[in-house]
Amino acid sequence: MAPAKKRVSKKLKKSWRKHVDITDVEGFLDDKLLEERLGTPFTERQNEELFSVDKEKTDVNDERKRMTKKQKREELKNKPFRCFEILTARSKVPDPVIKRNRVRTPDERKSTLVKKIEADRLRQGIVKKKYIIAQKNRELAKLAKKNVPKIGTFKNDLWVSNGKPEDNPLVEVGEWFKPTTVANLVKNTRLFKKQPPKSVLNKPTKLNAIEAPHPGTSYNPSYADHQALLKKIAETELEIIKQEKHLERVTTKMFSRVSVKKAEADWFSEMSEGLPFSEKIEVKDEPSDDDEYRAVNPPTQNKKKTLKKRRKLKEAREEEKARIQAKIEKKKTADIYQLRFLQQRLKEAEARLADLQARREKARQLRQLEPKKLSRMKFEPLELEFNLASELGGNLRSIKPQGSLLKSRFNSLQMRNIIEPGSKHAKHKSKVKWFKTNSHKMDWEI
Repeated sequence: MAPAKKRVSKKLKKSWRKHVDITDVEGFLDDKLLEERLGTPFTERQNEELFSVDKEKTDVNDERKRMTKKQKREELKNKPFRCFEILTARSKVPDPVIKRNRVRTPDERKSTLVKKIEADRLRQGIVKKKYIIAQKNRELAKLAKKNVPKIGTFKNDLWVSNGKPEDNPLVEVGEWFKPTTVANLVKNTRLFKKQPPKSVLNKPTKLNAIEAPHPGTSYNPSYADHQALLKKIAETELEIIKQEKHLERVTTKMFSRVSVKKAEADWFSEMSEGLPFSEKIEVKDEPSDDDEYRAVNPPTQNKKKTLKKRRKLKEAREEEKARIQAKIEKKKTADIYQLRFLQQRLKEAEARLADLQARREKARQLRQLEPKKLSRMKFEPLELEFNLASELGGNLRSIKPQGSLLKSRFNSLQMRNIIEPGSKHAKHKSKVKWFKTNSHKMDWEI
């Protein structure tokens, strides 16, 4: 026995859609749409449209085998591309909108009155700037289109001019590229121009990678160069000594030395200041001669200004206004007489401004030669290397070596802002606590 059909409420649209079965309606509509896409329904078509009678025995493959390569190639040319198959019409459904309005251009949308006004202005030579720019762009476009070479024609060689890569305007030959390198790049990679990396073009400083050493550091220097080097080193040492003396003067020598007993006595007197163990001083209240009662605040007095006082104040205000106005007029007259000195003052101000700009430019150029602050550590240059006159032997074999090449190169990298300055960090070893367990202790240790 079939179960009873469950009855549900179909009051709302949501319940109706949920509990009503419309698969048969959807199937019918799908069949209808398919028939519309394919054209006339199959039930209404004639037999001649559905079937065809083959009276001659033909084999398509045999015909294709008998075709030559040229005929096959021509057939492929006439055949449409497969990539354009999606653009072909696949449905027999006619277009519901047969005639569509074309979007008119801005010139077509203009009214006849506006066109007449623009034509009159054009005849009079009154045109807008955008019209002139448009005409110029049209001429340039026509010229560019005219200069475009036809397919298969070459007017000039883009790679080499006169057989030399140096003469090629499209290739940059500079400090970082040799002519042979550029020619090799052009042949193998077909690049018009090869530029060096930005890190090479934008140097972090203007200092040279390797600076020329002082001539006095040579193994066989001249007397003047060697003395100049020693003088420079002596001035540096004197500056260091002066700085140390200054720090000694403003720190250690500012405080006088005292004995231990004097320091204890001073500490005791300072700590006992204000304590009540000293003699007490009794303060007696002196009796007042006047026993009359007096209020804390004095009595208020309502003193009204007299007419004379008001008149005097008004006259004083008017005199002050007149004095200020006279001062302003006098200043105007003085400014008129100062006009002849105005040009001189402007010239002086311009000269001061030019001098200030020159000094700022000079300071900016000097800052480019100084190391920047890249870390919390301050850059410290290496000490100058030198040999005394007694240590100079005149040849490299007997001279005493000074400095370190590795340190000088590392310091140069810091000075040229390539790496940040730092200090040598000490390695802190963790303290290990050693102890004996009870199982390893002897009897007397327990």
